[in-house]
Amino acid sequence: MSTKSALTLAQLQCFVCVVDVGSFVEAGRRLGMTTSGVSKTLARLEAACGVRLLNRSTHALSLTPEGERLICVARDALQAVSEVDLTLRSAASYTGGGRVRVSVPTAILRSCLVPLLQAFRTEHPDILLDLRGSDQMMDLADGAFDLVLRTGGLETVPGHRRQLLARFSWLVCGSPDYLGRRGAPKTPLDLRAHDVIAFRNQQTGLVDAWRFTDRENGITRWQPDPALVLDDANAIAAAAVAGVGLVWTPSWLVREAISSGSLVPVLSDWSCEPMDISIVRRPQEQNPERIRKVIAFLIAHAQVFA
Repeated sequence: MSTKSALTLAQLQCFVCVVDVGSFVEAGRRLGMTTSGVSKTLARLEAACGVRLLNRSTHALSLTPEGERLICVARDALQAVSEVDLTLRSAASYTGGGRVRVSVPTAILRSCLVPLLQAFRTEHPDILLDLRGSDQMMDLADGAFDLVLRTGGLETVPGHRRQLLARFSWLVCGSPDYLGRRGAPKTPLDLRAHDVIAFRNQQTGLVDAWRFTDRENGITRWQPDPALVLDDANAIAAAAVAGVGLVWTPSWLVREAISSGSLVPVLSDWSCEPMDISIVRRPQEQNPERIRKVIAFLIAHAQVFA
C-alpha cells in the first residue's frame, strides 16, 4: 500500500511561486509564509509526488526533469482553480439574473400571467421565467420551484412562507344571448330552472359546489345539476361566452369577457366572500435578487389577479 500523502493546492502554489521568483525567502514573503514553512511545504509536495522537483544549492534553485514536467501542469491547475473561484464569487455577488421556476394554476397562467409576460421581459430581460401550469400544491424543494402561486387556504403546506398577492371574487355569468333566451336568475334558487356549466376538480374528481352568501345563514353551498361538466376553467368560460349556460367562476377568468360585453354578471348581491391568491416560497430562506424581482413584479400587477 502506498504511503504517499495527497498533494494540496497550497503545495502547488508554493512550488509555482518558488520557481517563478527563484527564492524560498521571496516566495515566503509573497505567500505570507515563513521561509521554513515554504521549504516544508515543498518537501511535502515532493513526498506526495514521490520524486525530487527542485535542485537546491546555496545560491540557486533549478528544476529537476520531474519538476520541469510538473511546472506547466501546476500552473494550468492553479489557473483553473482561479477561474472557478472567480465564477463562484461572481455568482455570489450577482443574483439579479437567471432562471426563476414558478408553478401556477393552469387557468391563472393562461388568463393572468401570459398577458403580463411581455411587460416582464421588457422590465427584466436578464431573468428567464420557467412557468409550469399545475393545480397541485407541492413542496418547493422537492419540485425544484422557486415560487408557487396558489388559491384558497394553505393549511396543508405548513412551513412554507405565504405572501398575499390578491383577493378575487366569484361571479355567476351568462352570455347576452343566453340571458335573452332564458332570463336572469334573481336568487340562487332560480338556478334550478337554468342550464349551468359545472367544473370537475381534477384533484378530487368531484364537481365543485357553488357558494353564495345567504343573508340569514351565511355562506351556503349549492350543488349544481349541470347541463355540461368540464375540467378546464378556460373551456368553461368559453362555453359560457358561446351561450351554453351559466357559470360560477373567478372574476379574473372572465374580466375581459365582461368588459367586452361577451358575458354579463348575475346574482351579484349573493356573491360569496373573496378568495386569496398567495405567493408561496421556501421557509426561512434569503431569496436571491432575481426571485425578489419576480415577487415585486407580481405585487405591482396584483390587480390582474383580482
